[in-house]
Formats: sequence, structure tokens, C-alpha cells
Amino acid sequence: MSKKLLIFDLDGTLCDTQLVLDTMIYATLRDSGVDVVSVEDVVRSMEENGKEIIELNSPIPSEFLPLVDRNKYAVDFWDNYQKYHMMSVDRVFEGIPETICELKRRGYLLGVLSNKKNRFVQPIISTAFGADTFDYVYGWDEIRPKKPDPTSLLDMLAALGIEKENAWMIGDLPADYKVSVNAGINHVIADWGYGKKKKFLALGATVFAKKPCDLLDIFK
Repeated sequence: MSKKLLIFDLDGTLCDTQLVLDTMIYATLRDSGVDVVSVEDVVRSMEENGKEIIELNSPIPSEFLPLVDRNKYAVDFWDNYQKYHMMSVDRVFEGIPETICELKRRGYLLGVLSNKKNRFVQPIISTAFGADTFDYVYGWDEIRPKKPDPTSLLDMLAALGIEKENAWMIGDLPADYKVSVNAGINHVIADWGYGKKKKFLALGATVFAKKPCDLLDIFK
């Protein structure tokens, strides 16, 4: 039987990392001298006013942008990313560990493809799931372009000897669906994540899993 590969996104698919990101933004605002009392203030502000992406791809609630030095904020944000990124280990979605274990038992190869920096992805995955659970793990490394560019995905297929028809990208954001299209492989939308089903339907997605255990019905 031909080898089959299931490739998972990380944030919003394997781990619910929104609180981790909000905590990083909160800590960075505090480092900039902005008087935010709690992480909830950050969440409320972004819900009411939206957010901006500034230097070095660092997010900030729009209302606080005039109060910070952009360059300092960017440096502080990535310092806090280093401090807090391992919080993701404790944020694995309910049902994911059991589902991953069963899929591996059924003989599927498993991969991770994330737009998070590789130096953060590798320890999160090995700590949360064990070093031998996934057969290949790619994070962004500033050499290969991010999803939806298919370069990293195609590199993974080549490294594992997988034909395109035997590979699936499982993710929760449009970039995950688009990279599957750009690479010419199959897709499953993780409907428990951060994306909106209407947007995926408009893009042409056809396969959805409402919760992690639904993958066991899709991949029998």
C-alpha cells in the first residue's frame, strides 16, 4: 500500500494558541509603558478597534499604536515570544492527542507545516507530542517562503517519498487551503480552529472536520 501523509498546521489546528499571542501582546505593551491591566484588556481592545501589524511582523491593538515606539515594541514583542511560546504546549486542542495517536496507529505518516518560526515550532511539537510522533516538522526558517507558497510542502513530500494524491493538508486558515491547492494535494479544513467556514466555501474547499475526532472518519 502506498504511503499516505497527513500534514497539520500548528496554531489553530493542533494548539489553541490565541491566549498565548494575547499574553505576548499584553507583556509587550507593559514593557512599552502602556497602562493595560490584564490580558482581557488586550482582547477587548482588538475586538473593538482591530489590530495593526508593525515592524518585524509584531501585532498591536490599534488604539495603542500612537503610544509606543514602533521599533522598541517590535524588539520587545519577539523577546516576549521567546519567553512565552512554550505556553502552547499546554494548549493542545481537546481530542487532538488521541486522534493523532490513532492515525499513527493506522499507518499514516504525519507532518507539521507552520508559518511560525521553526525555532519555536520544533520544541513545541517535540514537547507536546513527543519527538517521534511526527515524521517531518517544518516551521518558517527565512529560507523557504511561508504558506500558501507550496515550496516547503513539496519539499516534505519529496523527503518522505509521498505522491501528491496521497497527501492531505489539514489546517484552519485560508493559507492552509491555498497551499494545498498550490501544491496539488488534498485538503481538510479544521473547522474547530480560527477560520470561518463561509470564507472556505467561497474559496472552493469541500472537506471539513468539525472536531479533531472527525478525522478518524475521514481517514479510515
